[in-house]
Amino acid sequence: MAVSFINKLALNKDFFIVQLRTIAFLTTLFPASVFSAPVTLILSNGDQLKGYLESRTEQSVVITHELLGQLTIANNKISQIRTDFEGLAQRTPVIEPMPLIDEPPESIAEAETEAEVVAEALTMTPEDNGFMGTGWLVGWDRRLDAGLAGSAGKSKNNKLNVAFIAELNNERTRINWRNAYYRSTSEGELSDHSFYSSINRDWLRPQSQWFSFAGGRLDLDEFRDWDYRVAGNAGLGYEFVDTENWLLLGRSGLGFSQTFGGDREDFTPEGLIGVETRWKINSTQRIAFANTLYPSLEDMGEYRNLTSLDWILDLNTLAGIALRVGLTNEYDSETESGINKNDFKYTVSLSWTM
Repeated sequence: MAVSFINKLALNKDFFIVQLRTIAFLTTLFPASVFSAPVTLILSNGDQLKGYLESRTEQSVVITHELLGQLTIANNKISQIRTDFEGLAQRTPVIEPMPLIDEPPESIAEAETEAEVVAEALTMTPEDNGFMGTGWLVGWDRRLDAGLAGSAGKSKNNKLNVAFIAELNNERTRINWRNAYYRSTSEGELSDHSFYSSINRDWLRPQSQWFSFAGGRLDLDEFRDWDYRVAGNAGLGYEFVDTENWLLLGRSGLGFSQTFGGDREDFTPEGLIGVETRWKINSTQRIAFANTLYPSLEDMGEYRNLTSLDWILDLNTLAGIALRVGLTNEYDSETESGINKNDFKYTVSLSWTM
């Protein structure tokens, strides 16, 4: 009797070992490529998107949404990826036929290594290939704006505006480069045809609110008393407020403007007094305002004043599409008689992150 019991125990022991090996082997039949894991994507604007994780690359994440189908989302639009363990447990994977092997994976260390690789992949930042993948302006925030408006009735009007804006901001440098083109017709006649390109660079000082700057601007306008104008300036600035959501700074310096063509060809030494602010209202809205006064150092009482206001509303953060409403005005006290001293423009544009 005792021998029979011992034999049965030995047989049961072998049976248990076989069962444990079988269970360990079956766990190897469910790699990530066989079924997708349910996840929740926390987007940079705070929105949440649930679906099944299909793949992850250096540039994007691919998930399957129950209603929207398969979506490809850029990594820079994602702040966090959460795994739905409960949903993962409830979902039955589809097992594809695999050839039998004699032994299960050798150790847990291999599984831990694979988990570390997956975790590293989930935290990768997308590679910036520059403007349109050309390698140009890598590391910059790039935006292309385009607006078109028209009316037909008692009068016919058409307006077109295109702008390209690039900004670089780090601990030591802040650069703002703007280019804009405007064209308007009224009753079939050209009423506005202008272009400008401006660039300003701030040299920041870590642990200090003071900074130095230099900038320049080129203007072309068919409806001013000059054909084109070149201006440059430099000076010192001070950051009154610099937080995550609000920037307020002032500038003062010296510069010049030179006009060419038309009825006015003048070189004017100028001063510069300016104020700028940027306010991030929430995750989808932000406002930028700037006003700069250029008093003439040659003719007292004469001056130029440039004002700009932009309101930006993110429409689709995944696609990088936003709505931008802009207002600009330049007042030039030295403008010849018969020409409006104010050059006011307003734009409503769609903006694409490039």
